[in-house]
Amino acid sequence: MTEIPQAIRTNLINLRSLKIINLNLSKLVNRTFINFRKLEQLTIQKSQIKSIEIDAFYSLANLRYLNLDQNHLDDSSWTSLTQHLIHLENLSLNQNHFHRLHASLSKSLKQLDLSSNGLQQIDKKLDETLEKLDLQNNELNSLQLSFLSSLKNLKELNLDFNRLTFLPEKIFQFNSQLNYLSLQGNDLNFLTNSTFIGLDNLLHLNLARNRLQFLFNHRPFQYFRSLKILNLDRNLQMNLTKFILDDLNETLVELSLQNCNLTEWTDSFDSFRNLQRLRFSSNSLKNLPRNFLSSSILSLDLQRNQFDRLPYLIERNSSKLIDLDLSSNQISTLNTNDLFSYPNLKTIGLTNNPLNCDCHLKWIQQWLIDNYDRDLIRFLQWTCAKPNELVGRQLTTIRIEDMRCDDEQIQTVNIRNELILDHIEYKSNGQLIVSWKDFRLIQSEFYHIKIYDEKREFLLFDRLIANRKHSIEINEIFPSIINICIDTSDKSICRKVILPSNIIQSASMISSFSSSNEQQQFIYLILGLLVGAIIICTILILICYYHLQSFRKQQATTKTCLYHSLTHSQPQHESNHTSECSLHSSTDITEPYHIYQSIYPTRTRIYI
Repeated sequence: MTEIPQAIRTNLINLRSLKIINLNLSKLVNRTFINFRKLEQLTIQKSQIKSIEIDAFYSLANLRYLNLDQNHLDDSSWTSLTQHLIHLENLSLNQNHFHRLHASLSKSLKQLDLSSNGLQQIDKKLDETLEKLDLQNNELNSLQLSFLSSLKNLKELNLDFNRLTFLPEKIFQFNSQLNYLSLQGNDLNFLTNSTFIGLDNLLHLNLARNRLQFLFNHRPFQYFRSLKILNLDRNLQMNLTKFILDDLNETLVELSLQNCNLTEWTDSFDSFRNLQRLRFSSNSLKNLPRNFLSSSILSLDLQRNQFDRLPYLIERNSSKLIDLDLSSNQISTLNTNDLFSYPNLKTIGLTNNPLNCDCHLKWIQQWLIDNYDRDLIRFLQWTCAKPNELVGRQLTTIRIEDMRCDDEQIQTVNIRNELILDHIEYKSNGQLIVSWKDFRLIQSEFYHIKIYDEKREFLLFDRLIANRKHSIEINEIFPSIINICIDTSDKSICRKVILPSNIIQSASMISSFSSSNEQQQFIYLILGLLVGAIIICTILILICYYHLQSFRKQQATTKTCLYHSLTHSQPQHESNHTSECSLHSSTDITEPYHIYQSIYPTRTRIYI
């Protein structure tokens, strides 16, 4: 099909998005989209388009997104691409034949993809509205980077796989908004101390697949204030040291040094406070220094190196490490203390290691049950290389009773230069006895004994022991699961321990007894309060009763009684009613006290 079907051009005039793939159009002629005035997204891919006439996009004033990937367009199409697309924001032209990026772009353009074009030249003054520019897989050299000074709003820049051999001094000084910069797959071999001036807000820097080399006093990253991700993969002759990276110790979250031909690493990352992911895979490392990890690291990738045992990477059991990948190394066995040094570890990769599946690896199956999702255990590719009867078997599918050691094997276990927890005993009275052996040539002056709870969140016991002693008796009550650790100046070992039932029961009884005493004390307190309240109430009632009686007597003595004679001629009769109110006035009967009041028409005498 050599043109867009007429049915589409006439019947679908209300379309807002149109996608056309694999047509043999060759050319977009004038007014091809005359009826598509509402179109906002247009994609025409793999359609053999070689040219675009000047008015091909006439009427597409509302177009926001245009994708012409994998065609045969060249520099002659630039005018047509910008003639009528006044609101275009996203233009994708990858895998065409553009050799020059012209400055005459749409004033509204924010994203431009010109990857895989053979681009060789870029006009110096591009429109500053661009925010994302993808120029990977082109032919740009270091002298073509001057266009960056005009892109003050640029946020993402991809220059992967070009011909850059150096970065001019202060080339990014006007790109303060840039947060993603990828320079992978060039021929960069040197960075100056001022190369990255201006990139205060950069978050992600990719320098992989170059030929970078650093001097011991180099500080090329000193102007980064926000960098979180740094990729230095496949730089085979870097001579990288911690000093060069120290300027990133406050912000760096992820560092990748994969396939860098590293044979040793002597520096520690303990000062990198926010570092979470560290990748050292595909090198030739055999060992790493103590305190190699910072306590913040969650994921460590050590695949495809030369480790023959799990390296001891952090002191004091403070690791937050969750994921450790040691696939494709030379590890044949693991010591129980190796993994217990990482209390938060949830996944460990041991694929393609020559594992010796004898009795010394029995414990790993229980560790997997305790830490892995049970449905995932069966998918682990941990293949046995020894003993002969188990060669090729998956360790996770072998019965524990089949993982045996003969007496000779047990006697020849290599324990040289090791500090080991030898014996832990629980007595019926709740006493805990811990003993250890130190086979190292240079022994420590003190052993630091620590006991934590199951999750190592709380320190339950802490004591220093002189080096002449190799055991300790502890009379303490602990929870049912504890972690016993022995720390020295250069070594730390831990073991998770489940207390026997008698110890747990004893602790439970003591806890119950303590709880019972507290309950009794509380009951006594309540009873005391009740008795005190009753006594106080009784006293108050008696006081109130006494005052009430006194008040009644006082009222009785002041009460007035009135007597009325029936007639004036009748003699006065002695009252048969005797009351308190009349006693004081009638003590002298012969001479009573009289008050007379004239009342008409009759006269009434009132006696008081």
